[in-house]
Amino acid sequence: MPKTSVRSSSFDKAASPATVALVGTVKAPPEGVVEFYKASLEAQGFKVVPGPEAVGNVTSIDFIRGDGETVNLSVRQKEGVSTFTIGANVAAGSVK
Repeated sequence: MPKTSVRSSSFDKAASPATVALVGTVKAPPEGVVEFYKASLEAQGFKVVPGPEAVGNVTSIDFIRGDGETVNLSVRQKEGVSTFTIGANVAAGSVK
């Protein structure tokens, strides 16, 4: 997402599927973060998993593609800054 500050990231391709994680912060509402990543993931063939989109005060959405590639997006806002985590288990060659 534009203007995001990456706080941490990791990529472990030792297993299949690969495990990817990113923690970032951005001055944007959680809805803006969700819409940005939802559009990006859907463009890559992921589908939203139906279910609750909040756990307490954290927005949390799961995505799935094919037979087992998964992504979770969690967002929490405090003082106008959204902190988000993207965790994914995907084929190593598909990481973007």
